[in-house]
Amino acid sequence: MMDDMFSLDNITFDSNATTKDEALKFIGTFAHEQNIVKSEKAFYKGLKKREKEVTTGFKDGIAIPHCKNKTVIKPSIMVIKFNHPIEWESMDDKSVSLAFSLAIPEGENQQHLKVLSNISRALIDDVFTRAILKTTDKEEMYKLIKDKLMTEDN
Repeated sequence: MMDDMFSLDNITFDSNATTKDEALKFIGTFAHEQNIVKSEKAFYKGLKKREKEVTTGFKDGIAIPHCKNKTVIKPSIMVIKFNHPIEWESMDDKSVSLAFSLAIPEGENQQHLKVLSNISRALIDDVFTRAILKTTDKEEMYKLIKDKLMTEDN
């Protein structure tokens, strides 16, 4: 399942966002450019609505912004590395420099929870977390995440 949701093209290192709102807009635009969503605006609004419920700021500089939305064309995991740390109201109060963003079609509750759980479990591994935060190479990022999530998926 995870294999279908994540590709090298779903990773970007070029976000100049400096606020959470700018980051969510960037994710909406990126999702639209990757043909993951039909409407970047609708996806952005979904991410923003989800963020109002409770922060998606995880820990160690990582956030997991996500939403289920009818604009989603294909379930996807995106990884965005920000050029500047972003204040995100994270669980540990650290600024965010990397986001795993999930785009899930409306009504796909089981898939949504499984993917979110797999990513959260992977991020408990400090070695993995440090590696993905440190890398500046897209291919290395892809391999690290793919290897870890494929292990977590089984």
